[in-house]
Amino acid sequence: MSQQLHSALVEILKMPYFKNDNRRSGASKDGHEEAVAIRVKDAGFTEVPKSQFPKIKKSMLKRFAKTNDDTELRKATPGLSPGSYILQPSGSQGFPDILVLDFTDVFVNIECKSAKGSCPMWNDSLPYPNSIYVLACGNLDETTIFMGRDVITTEQLDIREQFVFDLKEIIDKYKDFMESLDTLERGWLFKARQQFFQEGGGAKTNYFTHSKRRSCELLALEYAKQ
Repeated sequence: MSQQLHSALVEILKMPYFKNDNRRSGASKDGHEEAVAIRVKDAGFTEVPKSQFPKIKKSMLKRFAKTNDDTELRKATPGLSPGSYILQPSGSQGFPDILVLDFTDVFVNIECKSAKGSCPMWNDSLPYPNSIYVLACGNLDETTIFMGRDVITTEQLDIREQFVFDLKEIIDKYKDFMESLDTLERGWLFKARQQFFQEGGGAKTNYFTHSKRRSCELLALEYAKQ
């Protein structure tokens, strides 16, 4: 990557707590995503409006994050210059929060997580291996960074894929049962929402006191300048 990206992460590590979507909630203070983007801009990157690239799709960005194959992303961002970034390229609820095209002409995902506590909420997603995560803690007024691959293994991600596949089969099975029993014609169906959590006490779930916090930060910094 580049010295500019490394410098941005160094400054991001110094950040206090910022609430996600703060400005969109009516507050005057920058939201977490905007605050991180300011550090990226200050490091020498140029913001490009997402409106210039309407063909960027959520599914495309997720495939890139999962496989590191940027073929589709290149086709959807013609003319995007190295040293640029797009803030929330697939909307405020989409991944990633910041899509960077580094000065080395390599795409980098930066995802912003903000919580009162010391562990992020993952909901129906899990960390992508080659993405950079920025976590702000309200209780501590601190920020940490890490790569997805340094907090979850490839094997665990593979198990998640198998879980999703098996769960869909179960849902489809009982959906058919419900439809066959719908004599009152009310359309009742089953639906399961995926949610992923971390547990095991602070030794495992506290990203700020975790024994590997500093090593994860250093690995992210090394990735940025390698």
